[in-house]
Amino acid sequence: MRRSISRDNAGPLAGSGTTIRLPGASLRHVREDIVNAYAHFWSAAFERELGQGTVASVEYSGSAGRKLYSLENINRSGTGLVYLGSPATTPTGGTTTRLNGQYTNINTRGNNGFSNYNALIVGLASNNFRNKGLQFTARYTLSAAKDNLSSTFSDSNANASLGLLDPFDPDFDYGYSDFDARHRFVSSFNYEVPFFNNAGSGLVRNLFGGFSLTGIFNARSGNPFTVFDCTTASSGACPRYVPSTTVTSFGAGSLDSVGANSFNYINLPAANPFFNPIAGNGVVGPFPAEMSKRNAFRGPGFWNADLGLYKRVKFSEKYSMQFRLEAFNVF
Repeated sequence: MRRSISRDNAGPLAGSGTTIRLPGASLRHVREDIVNAYAHFWSAAFERELGQGTVASVEYSGSAGRKLYSLENINRSGTGLVYLGSPATTPTGGTTTRLNGQYTNINTRGNNGFSNYNALIVGLASNNFRNKGLQFTARYTLSAAKDNLSSTFSDSNANASLGLLDPFDPDFDYGYSDFDARHRFVSSFNYEVPFFNNAGSGLVRNLFGGFSLTGIFNARSGNPFTVFDCTTASSGACPRYVPSTTVTSFGAGSLDSVGANSFNYINLPAANPFFNPIAGNGVVGPFPAEMSKRNAFRGPGFWNADLGLYKRVKFSEKYSMQFRLEAFNVF
């Protein structure tokens, strides 16, 4: 097999007098008017000492992210028919259903992302509760985190589409953030067991004293997720689930086992496939009003406890030894 080579830097595009048409190519485009993303943060807190070393607190915390970085395909298949009403011409003389016939996908980086967060935090802490050797902290958070794009590249496990579903309507994807947890409780403690620490016998102190018990417990409600219907994803994006009848429950199901490591979590009505007769696919707006919202469903909650039992043996004022027994996810 013989292949021709060229000494010209332009390679096969070298020469003159010949028109060379390139096929449609995809673009990665950064908008010329892109600016730095920014966020505002604000908070207010009230603390009250309930007793010596014991403090209760109430705090409000909020934030607003604006001009966050986003990704959208502004030249998806079918957009030309939907928004212009006619096909576009390609560089090779054919036609396409895209807005711009010169290119295929145009993945655009811009500032169409935004977010909002509000939280109420109640806490209680003590460094030596009633002088009994007990230290503890406990914090409960009631919060809501919302956005239209939790990460620029939609890289969480529950996403089936890249960037914004509707590149011309950033508000369409506004919903609960991928990481939103409505309720969260975290506590920790360290208890220096006082018994036998002051025994008259050094042998008794070393054998039965010097114990401490510590632990960390955290629990939260489930994170949200989106149900996608990819049966009509002919242009690389999946529309969200459109229920055939009204969905009455968006939360946790019965978690009935249906196999090894598989559970029947939530029963949903059959889906109505979204097919746009003009565009010929299901991923170009306008989208139906009954389409489920982004992150409309909730996964199961989570809780975990870690415990530790420590034993200190004291040899002198300067030297001691500690034995540690620790269990993570003890239950």
